[in-house]
Amino acid sequence: MKTTELHSLAQRLHITIVGNGYIDWICPKENIAEFIDEAERLCIRITGLTWWCHVHDGHKPCGMGGPPDEYGDGWYSEMCFGDVHEFPDHDALKKYLFDDFPKSTVYRECLVPAFWIAME
Repeated sequence: MKTTELHSLAQRLHITIVGNGYIDWICPKENIAEFIDEAERLCIRITGLTWWCHVHDGHKPCGMGGPPDEYGDGWYSEMCFGDVHEFPDHDALKKYLFDDFPKSTVYRECLVPAFWIAME
């Protein structure tokens, strides 16, 4: 049941799923908080994330190739800095995304997270 609800949530929040499985669920910025909250409500743990550049409106890609944005214009370019960022819980994830990362030296307006999800 969790799998069906999670995929329905991804569709509703316009998340582009890269490949098969539960890594690299690219989430538009405006839906990040809701996705984390709904994952928590479903008792699904987000274990980490990677970064992707949203390429659209003439923006040049910051990284490598990637999938089209299934719900909007453009596509996603996979970034190659760092490893998977791992988090012990959703509160730490939110703090990183909304407080720490925007102040970091690698922050760019075009970057969006791709969540790694633990299906236990």
